[in-house]
Amino acid sequence: MAKAIKTALVAAFVVFVTITTLGIGTGTTIAMFGSQVAYATAMTAMTFASTLVSSAIGMMTSKGINASGQNFGAKFATRAPLAPRQIVYGECRVGGTTVHIETTGTDNYLLHMVVAIAGHEIESLESLRLNDVNTSTSTSTISGSTVHTVTNADFTNTENDNDFGSGRLVRYSFEDGSQTAVNGFMNAQLPSMGTSDKFLGVSYIYIQMVFDAEKFGGGQPAISFKVKGKNVFDPRTNAVASSDLQRSNPALIIRDYLTNTQYGLKAKTSEINDTTNAGGIASAANTCDQNVTLADGSTTERRYTTNGFTNFSANGNGVLESVLSSMAGKMSYVNGQFTVFAGASQTPSLTITDNDLLQPLAVSTNASTGDLYNSVKPIYVDAGLNYISTDAEVYQDSTFLNADTPSGESTANYVKQMETQLPFTVTDTMAQRLGRIALKSQRQTTSLSVLVSLQFMRCQPNDWVYLTNERLNFSQKVFEVLSTNMEIIQDGDVPVIGTRLELKEAEAAVFNFATNDYTTGQSEGSNVSTGNYAVTAPTNLALTQQSNIDGTTSKVDIKVAWTNNASDKVTLTEIEYKLSTDSNFTSDFTVGKRVAVGLIPNVVVGKTYNVRIRHIDVNGVTSPYTSNVNISIAVAGTAPSTPTNLAVSSSKGQMLVQWTNPNNSDLRAVKVYLKTSNSNPTDDTDLKDTLSGEPNAITTTVFGDQDNLTAGTTYYFWVRAINHSGQHSGFSSSVNGNFSAAGVADGSITTLKLAANAVTQAKIAVNAIQGSVIAAGAIVEAKLGTDAVTNAKLADNAVDTAQIAADAVETAKIADNAVTNALIATDAVNQDSIAANAVTATQIVAGTITASEIATNAITTAKISADAITTAKINASAITATEIATNAITANKITADAITSDKIAANAITAAKITAGAIVAGKLAANSIVANNIQADAVTADAIAANSVVAASIVSGSITSTQIAAGTINGDRINVDTLAVKFLADVDTQIYDHDNTARKLTLNGFELVTNASGGGSTGQGIAVTTVNGVRDGARYIAIFSGVLGNVNGWTVQISYNGGSTWSQASGGPTSIYWNAGTYRGYTYTYSGLTSQSSGQNNVQWRIYTGSTANYTQVALNVIVFNTG
Repeated sequence: MAKAIKTALVAAFVVFVTITTLGIGTGTTIAMFGSQVAYATAMTAMTFASTLVSSAIGMMTSKGINASGQNFGAKFATRAPLAPRQIVYGECRVGGTTVHIETTGTDNYLLHMVVAIAGHEIESLESLRLNDVNTSTSTSTISGSTVHTVTNADFTNTENDNDFGSGRLVRYSFEDGSQTAVNGFMNAQLPSMGTSDKFLGVSYIYIQMVFDAEKFGGGQPAISFKVKGKNVFDPRTNAVASSDLQRSNPALIIRDYLTNTQYGLKAKTSEINDTTNAGGIASAANTCDQNVTLADGSTTERRYTTNGFTNFSANGNGVLESVLSSMAGKMSYVNGQFTVFAGASQTPSLTITDNDLLQPLAVSTNASTGDLYNSVKPIYVDAGLNYISTDAEVYQDSTFLNADTPSGESTANYVKQMETQLPFTVTDTMAQRLGRIALKSQRQTTSLSVLVSLQFMRCQPNDWVYLTNERLNFSQKVFEVLSTNMEIIQDGDVPVIGTRLELKEAEAAVFNFATNDYTTGQSEGSNVSTGNYAVTAPTNLALTQQSNIDGTTSKVDIKVAWTNNASDKVTLTEIEYKLSTDSNFTSDFTVGKRVAVGLIPNVVVGKTYNVRIRHIDVNGVTSPYTSNVNISIAVAGTAPSTPTNLAVSSSKGQMLVQWTNPNNSDLRAVKVYLKTSNSNPTDDTDLKDTLSGEPNAITTTVFGDQDNLTAGTTYYFWVRAINHSGQHSGFSSSVNGNFSAAGVADGSITTLKLAANAVTQAKIAVNAIQGSVIAAGAIVEAKLGTDAVTNAKLADNAVDTAQIAADAVETAKIADNAVTNALIATDAVNQDSIAANAVTATQIVAGTITASEIATNAITTAKISADAITTAKINASAITATEIATNAITANKITADAITSDKIAANAITAAKITAGAIVAGKLAANSIVANNIQADAVTADAIAANSVVAASIVSGSITSTQIAAGTINGDRINVDTLAVKFLADVDTQIYDHDNTARKLTLNGFELVTNASGGGSTGQGIAVTTVNGVRDGARYIAIFSGVLGNVNGWTVQISYNGGSTWSQASGGPTSIYWNAGTYRGYTYTYSGLTSQSSGQNNVQWRIYTGSTANYTQVALNVIVFNTG
């Protein structure tokens, strides 16, 4: 994350220091990056506006999706296997993503669904909602998994023969995301999901539903879930959340999103301010956890909570802004760390007065009242209404409205309403508080830019300060710090480092909220501000049941019709509906202007629904609701006809039942009933089979022994049809039949009972013919099949000489290496038996070939191996000049040092024989190179040794300005008595780390000497490298900053020429105080050098404390101006 933060943010955090000095590059601007410049590192209190963080985060994480707004929409499971996984915080209602769906069973009656709820571990699944109904469940264990079976009457049908018992139609198993193995219940019930489908790190639910048109209206019910989301880390306990309070804390949720490596910003822990100091996560979390009292004076709720969901592909800037909206919060990035502030008033710790101003302050123009809002309507997600988007009551501030209304005008004409969207807020009271904070904050319009002393560098964005200013008549007026920057200006001939603060007015009253500030809302139909007009409700509300066919499935809708009022301002009509058994309206939708009809789809047969409607006008003012109108949903469509031609035919062991299906296009199946008495059958006890089939088709089924029926008993049969709407036909008339026993008594079939040739191959069981039933000699050659006698059938030694035919053993029959020496007769191998070239060197015994065996001249050059002729094989003096070929003696044939001077002919060594560069200094005799041996221009700069050109070697007047490199002449090279101006321009700038005592920055005649150290105790001083050769009348700026513990009584002291006497430096406070964990800086100046002979030209600085102090980082920077 560090690299990402630097990439996106550091460029925005460049410190621009403007140096305006008399005679030195007026207006020069130098850009110094904080991680590279000594004093910028020392000034680690440098801070920046939170808007920089916001834009950078958007740049780092933007994926083009603002997923937080989904909290306002429908929350039902959708089919999208590749959709981004959800992130769930706090407690909320979510839809999830269906990642697998299929059907099994006869007529595909069983629906299987796997729905991913979140892409991480969550605390719990609180409830499953079907068609906006919270379900109740019983639990059991199946295949090692906990299974919840829905017990609501709305999802129970005892007449459905495919139920899970007692008419239950829905059951499910849930995994919270911590699982390490596949869900046992899912694996057993859904073979297409293998053991590798563990969904590691994903919380999900596996659901089974039995098709039931009566209960589900012929379609799949809408599915949603109420869940408790991710357990986020809490730095206050140094552990993950263990309570609902922690899981919904906005500050902790922001921390989770910043640090998460899957969907967040991947910030390191070191980049998060987890402290309880202002801006720390722990501090903001504590503010969010504060209790506030509600309107009744006794009930309380947390000040701020976050409850909602987003997803992995969401725009990071949008996610953080949405969470911040739930806490009226702000963020900034300060000193390499993210800071978070919850919306609350602060007590300013610093006061800016006219004495602190280094320049006159600049005031921005106040916004025109016409551009400001005076009323607010918060939109939130109401947990009390099953997490649907809800408008909080409009709040109008009469003080603001009166200020915005010109004298003599009606306030009704100057109402200007803002809308705040709060996707992670779930209570009306919290939405009201946040709405008023937003409204009042935008009325705080005064902004200032001030340049003040360096002590205000301790300020950071979102801090509050007091400002007292005589010109603006401000006395202790509160301002919020938007940004802090360092700036250098010129005070006479001394540069002064100041702090540039951008401020915006703030007021504690923005965050104050009394119990009587809560509103219960205006009466329906009244105008927000004056009540001088009302929107009339629609009239003539009427409901009718309407059936339609989806493929072969019948569905039922409710058609809603009404009469609109005549006002042209009416833009929408809202339709609300619920089951008559529900206490609250939980479902609604709107239709557009002048539309007078709506459709409530897929309602449940047998249920009664309540419906009401209202108008909404162009100003957002609503009419009263109409009175409730009720409708009971009757059975849809026409029942199927009764099957015909039912008949039973009997045979041994079984009965054949046959009928003709009714000729109805909506036919789903035919049910078959069986009893031993001719009395009315029921589904509970007498239904034996349900067979699907085509309309008007003849269908047959069989009953008998296989159904454990008893032979000789009379059985009665009935059939009736059922359609896709769950409607049944009447029962057919009964028919009856029986069957006889189909079995044969054991042992009743003897040999005499078998006819000739009756036992065929097909009647003989596998392995029935054993050796004991085969007569001796019965297996003759004719009975043996081709290749029937295999090696395994031959007994050992069964094949002897008599069994082998003449010439039967051919070469192919002899195995490799089968013929050994023992099998070859003496002298059997003669010259004719040896193949050409068969005898190689390996076949000849060593020493067998002697000189007598070698023919004359048989040894030719080709017969001699390489290197076979050694020195020992050559007679002395055998090789003469005639044996050596021309040019055969090459360099590698000559032994080192073999060629001596007497071997070299006179004048044989010419220039061409000498290798380039072979003549080195050691080969030249002393004084052998004289002037006429050196070519013109042959001696260049790189040929002259360092420090070899002394003053005596330089011709007088030969060095002009063109010979001097830029930046070469330093201050100590110039005789100051010869200069009218003591400043040096165009001097090289060198930048070094502040923690190296030997390094310094030289900048246009300024000398910056730095040192830092850590740790401290009583009497401890931090020494700074001695500044030598200081000119008379020199000026200093000493900058002391650091991160320390509780420190009291620090001073900056100086001494001269390394002496042991230290004195207090002038120009700053006599002692320094500040709180732990913050950066501070003070400026000290000294100007006591009167003459070079005073012995004060070598100056040493130190930071000194007379009491114990512990600190983690301290820096003292000294800038020396040789301006004497």
